[in-house]
Amino acid sequence: MKKSIILTSLLILTSVSFANVNTNIKSLDIYKNKSFVTQELNILNTSSDLIGMVYLADIRFSVNGLCKIGDTNVSINNYSKDKLSIAIKNTKRELAFKRNEIKSVKNEINSLSSIKYEKDAVNLQNIKDVSSFIKKETINNYNLIYTYEEELRKLNEKLNDLSLKKHSDIYSKINYNITCEKDSTVRITYPISNVLVDNVYEINAKSKENKVEIKNSAFLLQSSGFDFENIDINLFSYYYENQLNPNTFIPLYLDEEKKRIFKRVANSKMSVVEDKEMMEVSMMNSSPARMKVRSKYKESATRAYFKASNVNLKSGVNNQVTFSNETYDTKNTIEIDAYSTAKAFYKVAFNSPKLYTSLNTKVYLDSAFVGKSYLKEIKKDKESYLYFSEDKFIDVKKELIKDMKEEPFFSMSKLKTEKLWKYTITNNHKIKKTISLVERVPVSKHEDIKVKLISKIKYTKKDANGKISYDFNLEANEKKIIEFGYEVEKPYKK
Repeated sequence: MKKSIILTSLLILTSVSFANVNTNIKSLDIYKNKSFVTQELNILNTSSDLIGMVYLADIRFSVNGLCKIGDTNVSINNYSKDKLSIAIKNTKRELAFKRNEIKSVKNEINSLSSIKYEKDAVNLQNIKDVSSFIKKETINNYNLIYTYEEELRKLNEKLNDLSLKKHSDIYSKINYNITCEKDSTVRITYPISNVLVDNVYEINAKSKENKVEIKNSAFLLQSSGFDFENIDINLFSYYYENQLNPNTFIPLYLDEEKKRIFKRVANSKMSVVEDKEMMEVSMMNSSPARMKVRSKYKESATRAYFKASNVNLKSGVNNQVTFSNETYDTKNTIEIDAYSTAKAFYKVAFNSPKLYTSLNTKVYLDSAFVGKSYLKEIKKDKESYLYFSEDKFIDVKKELIKDMKEEPFFSMSKLKTEKLWKYTITNNHKIKKTISLVERVPVSKHEDIKVKLISKIKYTKKDANGKISYDFNLEANEKKIIEFGYEVEKPYKK
């Protein structure tokens, strides 16, 4: 009985409490294609454990103060001896044993079903007794298989949970010879492979307040086997390796056609220029006490990124970290894509003092979910606009009232085409709305082809690419009619 209690206590300790080695992780840098951790070395020791498989060439040193770094090497080990790794190994062994037990019981069932009765060796009563025994044992064995399969399912769930906490048994150790003056620190940065990131924007337009809220958050799951306490997370919405130089200039010769090949120049090592501010981020001290998560928007020499401080990332736990949550004033309009579907879409225009790069986005209007999209880049200090689905309270009716095909006129020297539409727009809202009807006029690239706009009202804006808009206000339940069309004249060729 005493042995059973001790064994049970050890199993509980193994599956619940994991005394991880303190790797002293200070920050996590997340790019679109790679992630890195920054770890502070104990300069009083001569070695430290690293997360996962790390090579010396991948390690970057940063020193704060006066230090001398001597001989350094990294060794890779195939098995970790911490309690979490032991628990994973023991669970895998239990799974193998349970599968063997199931296989053994199935073999016994097959053996029972293969028993044959020799006609002269047994009487009828013996046959009945043997049949009853086989039936009873077979039922017991099937019930045993059911029990074992339930235990197998629970063991698989346990292994999955443990594997989320630690993805791999492989770990590395860095050996070093470092001498430093007082109050100096040495940190190393190296790649980490067991971090899953789902970075999304959540954008909510508030129609009554004329505001838009942009939330930049990430769902993070790290399975290193170590809990990260009070770390800084730098979230970069671009790739770690980028093109450093512009494409090679190639002259354009009109008398020959040559295939131009553009070579992408990339550095296989560090290709993102780190400025002073970035170095300061990696050398910041963090308090061991748990503090409130703080978020900041940062700009380097060429890029922008978001930073969250005082973040706790427990191994195997999916964490949502908010990097930015800002609200901006907006100018709201209803835009009708008359050139296409002739539907009314809710449009929000605003200016952002921050740069938001392209990212998957969840879109809300007055806190109600309206859809998902891939947000285009929002430029800093420039007007940007977003759409928030169709406005069902704006009724748009489009009618083609004239459609004259190519017909000759003026002594058969030219061909004329004419199209004319009638738009009836009704505001079924209880308040006034600003409407923008967008159409398009064909653009002539030849001096002999003439395009003439047909419209009784003056347009608000007309671009060189033929995009033309009519902006107006509609009171509640008000209706407006717009006729729009164009004529095209071109030479008639027989």
